[in-house]
Amino acid sequence: MIKVSHVNVTLPGFALRDINLTIAPGDFFALIGPTGAGKSLILETILGMLPVDQGTITLGGQDITSLPPEKRGLSIVYQDFALFPHLSVRANILYGTSFHGLSQDQVNPRLTWLVQQLNLAHLLHRQPATLSGGEKQRVALARALIFEPAALLLDEPLSALDPLLREEIKDLLRSIHQKLKTTIIMVSHNFSDVFYLANKVAILKDGHIVQQGSVDEVFHQPNTRFTAGFVGMCNILDVTIQGTQAITRGPIITLPPGCDHHAQLLAIRPEDILPLEPGHKGFDNVLTGTITRIAHQGFYFNVWLDVAGITLQAVWNKHVVLDQHIMKGQTLEVGFHAHKIHVMPG
Repeated sequence: MIKVSHVNVTLPGFALRDINLTIAPGDFFALIGPTGAGKSLILETILGMLPVDQGTITLGGQDITSLPPEKRGLSIVYQDFALFPHLSVRANILYGTSFHGLSQDQVNPRLTWLVQQLNLAHLLHRQPATLSGGEKQRVALARALIFEPAALLLDEPLSALDPLLREEIKDLLRSIHQKLKTTIIMVSHNFSDVFYLANKVAILKDGHIVQQGSVDEVFHQPNTRFTAGFVGMCNILDVTIQGTQAITRGPIITLPPGCDHHAQLLAIRPEDILPLEPGHKGFDNVLTGTITRIAHQGFYFNVWLDVAGITLQAVWNKHVVLDQHIMKGQTLEVGFHAHKIHVMPG
């Protein structure tokens, strides 16, 4: 288990403040947040690259706060892969094994297994300059894993890859995690990557953690206006709750049973607001709105509607928009289920 307790790190113009994380053995833990929130700095602090002003970091119950990076039993893969350009793929993978005191009897079976799992056999004598982005990523992973680290740290591992390679490396990371049961901590900006790979997540803002928990909990039950907006709940309304109804400055919205009557904000994801054909029934909330804007995003449309003076944003499949001839200025009914609504404090 990796435990980060009340850690503060001060840098020129920025600080990590009261960082608390508990990462269980075998977790795939994601750190997400806006650019400049401090995600990569947390990785480097855990790794030992940055000094801690206050707080502790433990690994398996051992305090590693003051240990140098090479003594922590951790490995990192950086966004730019950080391969040595003058070394072959094989030499890159093996770099540092002797420094860590690994014998050939220890290294050889690990190298054989990693070369097989990461499909590197045909690349071992190549130079990094001749490799594709996906190949460089696989080499960097092999170099990080050959030490059998207590945890693998990944700093934006997919951001430099094209869409096809991105999917390939996502599958590879998932496979490695399932086979090795290695604890992984990953920095990412991409929600789909986090959903696919991680079981736990923490959201950062301005150097502190604003929410953490299971991926499903954080994405579907955000605790503030910021976290709701960051995870894509872009419809956030100020409300007063009376029984099972939310009073907005526009429509009255039906809520699911058991909502916190003290909540002051209502949020709903844009993909949960659906266009209705005449006579359609079955939704707890049916509202009439006028389309004020449509933005074609390739496979889907972002649609903005004015509903009794408030703006709601929806995401609709392109076939729905094209088949129903939906266009700007059109007035139509939209619906959403009460159980899709999330309420939270102000």
